[in-house]
Amino acid sequence: MPRSIVAWFAVCWGLFLVAALVVGALLIALYKETTTQRTDRAATSIARACDAIVREAGSSEVSDRNTAKADYAVAVDRALASFPGVEGGVWQSGLGSLAYAYPTYEGSGQKTDLPQAEEPTIRQVAETSAAARRPFEWKRDSRSQVLLISACPMTGSTANTTAWAMTRVVTVGGRPFLLATTGLAFLLVVLLGSAALLGRVLWRWSQRLRTVEAALSAGAEDLPVLELTGQRDLDRIIGAINGAGAKAAEARRRTVNLLQRVADGERLAALGRVAAGVAHEIRNPIAAMRLKAENALANESDRSRSTDALQVVVEQVGRMDQLLKNLLRSVQRSDIKREPVTDIHGFLVEHAALFREQAGRRRIAVECPQTFAKPLMFDEVQIGRALDNLILNAIQNSDDGTPIFLRAESVECELHLSVADAGKGVPSTIREHLFEPFATGRPDGTGFGLAIVREVTEAHGGRVTLEHRSDGTTFTLELPTGDRP
Repeated sequence: MPRSIVAWFAVCWGLFLVAALVVGALLIALYKETTTQRTDRAATSIARACDAIVREAGSSEVSDRNTAKADYAVAVDRALASFPGVEGGVWQSGLGSLAYAYPTYEGSGQKTDLPQAEEPTIRQVAETSAAARRPFEWKRDSRSQVLLISACPMTGSTANTTAWAMTRVVTVGGRPFLLATTGLAFLLVVLLGSAALLGRVLWRWSQRLRTVEAALSAGAEDLPVLELTGQRDLDRIIGAINGAGAKAAEARRRTVNLLQRVADGERLAALGRVAAGVAHEIRNPIAAMRLKAENALANESDRSRSTDALQVVVEQVGRMDQLLKNLLRSVQRSDIKREPVTDIHGFLVEHAALFREQAGRRRIAVECPQTFAKPLMFDEVQIGRALDNLILNAIQNSDDGTPIFLRAESVECELHLSVADAGKGVPSTIREHLFEPFATGRPDGTGFGLAIVREVTEAHGGRVTLEHRSDGTTFTLELPTGDRP
């Protein structure tokens, strides 16, 4: 079944056309049936007229030809007076027409002359009936009429004398024909008018639908305000679309405001967590420096203790300086210097080699299976730093004797660099804030490694993902290649 309103219109127009053709065929059949019935009635009428002439003419003798002709003419005229449209007479073989009358003739005056065009046919029909001594009927069809002649022998009269009657059934120009023609013409006008009207409606609907479609596909974030078309039914749909668009735009604005408030709240919460982490990390060095300074002041005579105290102060200051540097790296965008890296596998092997000795102490194998990733433009130093953090994180969280795998894969329009370990996974308590500063599951960790990984990846326009496997954890750097359609 059609699914569009235009298709429905086309189907309806087709059904209307079929119905019109059927009605036309029925009218033609009715016209033909009416003509047949009129012909049958005419044949019956002239047969009766012929019998009436025989009865009226009686048994007149042809001793005096002139007197007989006058008597026959009166008899024929009287016999045919009750048969509209029927003309007839009396015919005798060898003598020809003895009488002719057409009392119901609709023309001006009285018709008394035998039709010359039909005389040969009348002779043939009359003489055939006389020779056979029985009634004889004859019919001739033409495009405009049907000619019917009936002849019957005169009983008790001179041999070879017959009565005949003739009529015409008009088939073109008659009332049935005019009615049928008028009906067909009216049906044709209705058909053409309906087709034109329906075609205009289809065209206007198509134009308006294309206008609405173009407005809706403009690509705006909010639904556009559509103009009314003047078509009541379509305007009701457009009004509903405009109302829905207004509600959607209002809902979108509310959602944006809500998301903005949520984002602001999350940033404040993250800032609070960072501030708490900074305070916690700085408090310990400050406490250690204060204790050492107090001891040095209390023992001014012992220079060695003063020297040791100052050394601890310098170390703690260095620790705080490194802490602040890592904090700045995690929250500030890095300056990316993209360069073509053609050997992606060699890049992984190079960074894996930096940790083989450290991993080897715990019998952890850092492996790089051969892969064939597409070359990519990225900052080799920054991505290398992010990769180093992931490898170090994997070593610190892996069990002794387990492997770590570094892989590079081209996935659609991205390059995926992954580090997979067989450790115990990320504690559920820090998963939600894993990539934020100070989020760490180790007592000796600072929580800056993964924050730096996220910052470097996002600076390249990518993202970092985490997969919790049943046998370990996989971190993946998803870097766009710039080939997105």
